[in-house]
Amino acid sequence: MSVAPPPQTPISPPTLPRPAITRAPGTPAGWVSRLLWVLLFIGIGVFVTLLATDPQQLWTDYLAEFIFFSGLALDGVLFSAVTRACNGRWARPLMPLAEGLSVVLPVTVLLYIPLMLAHSFIYPWWNHIPYGKGPWLNHWFLLGRDLGFWIVLAWFEVRYLYWSRRRDLGEIFDDPNHPARRQATALQRFICRKWRGMEAEHRRIEHSLGRLWVLIVFAYAYFYGILGMDMNMSLNPVWYDYIYDWYFWICNWYAGIALICILAVAWRNRMAVRDIINRDILHDVGEMMFAFAIFWTYLFWSQFMVQWFANRQGNIHLLLLVSTTQPWETIAWFVLTLGFFLPFGLGLSRAFKRRGPTLATLAAFALAAMWLQQNLIVMGSIWTRGFPPLLTSAGIACLFLGLYGLIYLWFMRQAPLFPVQDPALAQTLVASLPRH
Repeated sequence: MSVAPPPQTPISPPTLPRPAITRAPGTPAGWVSRLLWVLLFIGIGVFVTLLATDPQQLWTDYLAEFIFFSGLALDGVLFSAVTRACNGRWARPLMPLAEGLSVVLPVTVLLYIPLMLAHSFIYPWWNHIPYGKGPWLNHWFLLGRDLGFWIVLAWFEVRYLYWSRRRDLGEIFDDPNHPARRQATALQRFICRKWRGMEAEHRRIEHSLGRLWVLIVFAYAYFYGILGMDMNMSLNPVWYDYIYDWYFWICNWYAGIALICILAVAWRNRMAVRDIINRDILHDVGEMMFAFAIFWTYLFWSQFMVQWFANRQGNIHLLLLVSTTQPWETIAWFVLTLGFFLPFGLGLSRAFKRRGPTLATLAAFALAAMWLQQNLIVMGSIWTRGFPPLLTSAGIACLFLGLYGLIYLWFMRQAPLFPVQDPALAQTLVASLPRH
């Protein structure tokens, strides 16, 4: 007579302790703020010098840097909106540090006004609109719609930022006896004005964010694409490209992902939160950057192939310039090497994307490539005096980097570094065996 074996208890995989979520705000190292102040003063010095000596060079540089840095500002909230749209729980710890980039958008709207006043320097055809393009390049319609697009994009993204950070700051005002309530700053009080209690606010916030992410994603794809045509293609009115708006905002999105990689590594080390921004998260955001490096190259080749095959002479002026004329050809190879060959070749390694220093290095390559590319497109369209003024453009970049960086760090001090009241964050941090 056989004896039935005793029932076996299922073996579940061992779990690791869930990491504690810090409620501390983002506090940068002192040397970072001092460096940004130095860069800001360098940029102001370059701006004033060029304004007095060479306005054409100034506004050429200013346009390239405005497009590059204002695009990065848009990418902050856009990353959070796309994450929410895709239910990307893995990226929840990265959302606040990315969203903070968009706090500078009201300043961006103001910084566009000087470009409106310098229209004759950046649009060579200003006094002689090409035949057949009068309605689209009408002076007031061109400048008015672009200013309107910047205002709409800034409004959507700042509203999203307001609702996103309201929940995490709200715990201060939810408790009348909270020790931090009396020390709340004016910005914190503004964000949490008319607080209705955590439960009611949670429903309001989720409802508002659920509507705003849809508007932001579609507004970015449509309005920012038109801004690309107006601020890049319209510099040379004979240049026409059916898919350039796609290429323009994908370049910007690629640069934004690279910047978020750098910020993730920087805040991870500064705030000692390696158990929250862990290697798996670094790997995942590194995979995003790797994917868009490939997609960016694909879109570039798509434009080149179609225009070259169709022999559209009027539309390949810039392509001929960067492929047959020095120094533009050398700069173009630098762009391709930094933006594709290095991120693709080194990004094939999983270990490179899981280590902070190597991931930040790959992201820096991609960011440098997108900066060079924007300068190449702007200067290749309107600069006619020999070697492109990349050195002075770097000086104007110091102005934007210093100003935007200081505003970003000021905002990061106002709220917790992580979305502590977001219920999805707890699910993100459910401890399990590390992935291999």
